[in-house]
Order: sequence, then structure tokens, then C-alpha cells
Amino acid sequence: MNNPNLKKKIEEIKSFLGTLTTQDEVCVIHHDDADGCTSAALFSILIKKLTNGFPILFPIRGEDNVSKGLVNQLRTINPDYVFVLDVTVDPRKFNIFKGFILDHHIFDRIFENSSVVYFNPRSFEKDDEKVVPVSYMTYKLLTEMFPEERVAWIAGIGITEDHRVELCREIFEKVKEENPDIFTSNEITQRTVEESVFGQLWDMVRSGRMIKKMEGARAAVLALIECVDRPDKFVNGLTQHSFALRKFYDRVNYETQDSLIDAMQNGKFYNSKKIIVYEARKSGISALTSFISDKIRQKYPEWIVCVVGREYGTKQKKISIRLEQTERKDDLISILEKVKEKVPTVRGGGHRSAIGVSVEPDYLNDFLREFLASV
Repeated sequence: MNNPNLKKKIEEIKSFLGTLTTQDEVCVIHHDDADGCTSAALFSILIKKLTNGFPILFPIRGEDNVSKGLVNQLRTINPDYVFVLDVTVDPRKFNIFKGFILDHHIFDRIFENSSVVYFNPRSFEKDDEKVVPVSYMTYKLLTEMFPEERVAWIAGIGITEDHRVELCREIFEKVKEENPDIFTSNEITQRTVEESVFGQLWDMVRSGRMIKKMEGARAAVLALIECVDRPDKFVNGLTQHSFALRKFYDRVNYETQDSLIDAMQNGKFYNSKKIIVYEARKSGISALTSFISDKIRQKYPEWIVCVVGREYGTKQKKISIRLEQTERKDDLISILEKVKEKVPTVRGGGHRSAIGVSVEPDYLNDFLREFLASV
């Protein structure tokens, strides 16, 4: 990725991090998905190098979970720095702290008058397909400041989740150099990477939050740190936290197979537009909707996949929509904006090929109708 604007931003962040000392205490808030967890792992290794101590981790589901309670927790800890990874949030919520937000999501407005700085490549890159994940940026920070770190495999997991394999090809070239046993394909594409061990690594990381929510996401980060020099230990569950993660993954995988069979039997296949709409079975596993939507996308790469969740304990219908970039040129963000004009209660966002949506149950049929019409 040879982008002078991105390189400039990375240098700015490196200069900021250069002010940290071994006396500083650090808290890290991060998204609980694979990009957020791998970013937190890479950043934690970096903080350990700079301060001689690991940061305190606060995985969260998204920007809506940056609550007063969380801010009050931070006040109690009173860290020297607070860093936010892979979450779009108003920096003014953290005005009493020093730090920065490192993000890559679409934002409406970011306020500059804050002690916490907001970094996002979208401030200079308008092409969605050229916006790098946070895992890529944290990898660059860590390896440029400490070149001896062999962590490309960790960054590759987050990049795979965010469908940016081709954009961040250099990372997988580095994986082949550092860990030739785990990725041997001569072809570096989203599909070949997902079909390699990286597909399993991605599933393992996100299985943490699916089974144990925030504690599971934290376990995923700690497992990555434990296995930084041995990805085989991570895959096989040979450390404390990777062992727990392996158990989570096995449970998720078992339930997913049943859901895929159900999707083939009960999903609605709109052949004229190649769209699959599937209302998932009730499940106590959190975030299963997005997991299943990815699995269906892999099975039907020429189709747009729309999975409606039925998780227990939610007042909103959670909908996960995916497409395979190499097969479909539709822009899910643009489609979602059209739907929001017709159904204002719809909330959500994401990327061109992957979005998450929430809608009140009474408006679900309106959403599906407008979505189908907008494709």
C-alpha cells in the first residue's frame, strides 16, 4: 500500500506515541470484531514495548456502547492515555484524557476541539475500496517502530475480515516470509486467503465475542498476544486463552453447520436479482447473524446475502448483509442510504461489501421490501 497521505498519518501517530514513557498507564477501547481484536493485540504489544506494561483492554460492540458508565470506569482508573481502535466516536467524550482514536469507518462529522485526536484515512481517501483496516495501520505502527516484530499473521486476520486482502497484499507476502507453513498460496486474493488457514483464524477470533461477549473478545486479544511467535499454538489452542478460544470456536462451528442447512431449506432465493434473504433460527450465541452471512456468501459468491437475526434479548432486529467483491459490483453503503430515505428508523453502516443494520421489528418488512427494490 503506497499512499503518501497514509504514510504521513502513520508518521504523525508514531510521533504522538513517541511521547509515552515507562511511567504511563494506558487504557485501550477497541471494537470486538476481528479487525478490532487484532488491532488491540498489535497495539498492546506496541504499548508493552513503549511503557513496559500491557494496556487495560475495554472491548465494546460499537460506538453506541461508549457509555457514561465506561467513561466513569476510565475516570476511576485515571490512565495517562486512552486510545480507541476501530470505533467511530466523538472525541469530546474523552476530553479529560490524552490519546487518540484510530478508525476507518464512515463518519458524519468529527469535532477537532478535543484533547483526543481523531485519525481516519477517510479524511483524505474517498474511494471506499482503498481505505485500509485499523489492523493494517496498527501493524505499520508496530513494525516501523520495532522492525523485529514478526506479526504479519495477526494483521492478516483483521484484513481478511474487512475484505481488504488485495489492498494489503504486502501483509500476506510478509506472512509467507515469516510463517511459510500457514499460507502457501501463490495467489493472494480475498477468496484464496479465506479458503486458507486465515479463514479459520478469523472464525476463531470472532468466536470469542459470540460465546462470551466482552470477556470472549478480551480472551481473543490475549490469545493473539500469547501466541505472537507461534500461530500454530493459536490454531491448536496450546495456551491458556487460545485453549478457551478453541472451545468457543468448536461450539460456534457446530451451530453454524446446522444453520447453513436450515438456510438452504428455508431461505428465500430471489433469482432475478440473486439475493438470498434468510431469517436465522433463534440462538443464544451473540453475533451469529454476521457469522452465518459470511458463510452463506462463501457458498454463494455471486449472490447478495441478507441474514435477519433472531438472537434472544434484543429489541431490534439485527441484519447482516454481505457480498463477494470479486463477483458483485453493488455498493451496499449506497443501497443502505437509499433504504434509509424510505425507512428512516433503519440504522447501520459498514463497508461496500459488508454492512450491519438494525431495525425495529415492526419495520422489518418495510426494510426488506426497500432493500430488494434498491438493488
